[in-house]
Amino acid sequence: AVNYKEDGNFNFKCKKYRFAVASYTEGLKAKSSDLLTNTQLLTNRAAAQFHIGNYRSSLQDCELAVRLTSGHMKAIVRGAQCCRQLKHFQKCQEWCDRGLKIDPKHTELTKLRSECAKLMKQEERDKRKRELELKKKKEEEGVIIDAIKQRNINIERKKGGELSLADLEPCHPAALHKPVHLDSQSGELVFPVLFLYPEFVETDFIEEFRETETLAAHIEVMFGEGCERPPWDQEARYTPASICVYLETADQKLAQIPQDTTLLSALQTPGFQLKTGTPNFLVFVKDSKSHANFLQRHNV
Repeated sequence: AVNYKEDGNFNFKCKKYRFAVASYTEGLKAKSSDLLTNTQLLTNRAAAQFHIGNYRSSLQDCELAVRLTSGHMKAIVRGAQCCRQLKHFQKCQEWCDRGLKIDPKHTELTKLRSECAKLMKQEERDKRKRELELKKKKEEEGVIIDAIKQRNINIERKKGGELSLADLEPCHPAALHKPVHLDSQSGELVFPVLFLYPEFVETDFIEEFRETETLAAHIEVMFGEGCERPPWDQEARYTPASICVYLETADQKLAQIPQDTTLLSALQTPGFQLKTGTPNFLVFVKDSKSHANFLQRHNV
């Protein structure tokens, strides 16, 4: 056991910590009858484990070492250091207190204890802050859910059960950071909305569409007179007067939505079910070939 310990010490000095761990382990397997030798093997292995970042293994060796020799300061100091690295601040203070009973003026333990006391207080403050933020978030979520229920908007449940904001999480990449929310001043629901143009397989994404705004208001901005034409409609076929808008109901039927309809009224369309918190409006040029084919596919 002593030879293995000396071999481990040599490897440790050469900073070959993994070899040192192996040597100390072999020394422990030799099962020396000398209590101090076993304590030193454990403490030295703990030091080697510490230097390669195995803080849990290092701490376990420190605990075993102080069981054999309760006042072994190297093991106590190393145990405190491990707890500091593992952010076990309360336990670190306990290790420090154990050592300071033996040596009240131990500089490193005094410093470690003071540092962990401060970190522990900071951790408690951070925990309270997170709890308050979580509580506030849940309250805000509750307000949104209540607003949706009050407006009788049918929402598809992802997992069944009670309605939650998870059922309103957008899946469209552009909408991921713009989920449905309440305007803090007006109290209006605000949705991310997609306008789909099947004829060209194109979309327009509206980040914030208020429940009281009409489809016409946004269509005018996109296709009104003087507006810049999208690259796929250079012939200016899509105009407020020429287009018609549909929603697809839960049973895959079509509901035509007049342009003067507010978003809220559209979402309250009988049979419509909102999926992933993002209304998808289908837009066609009236009586176009694409429009006729679409209606035919839906048996309209």
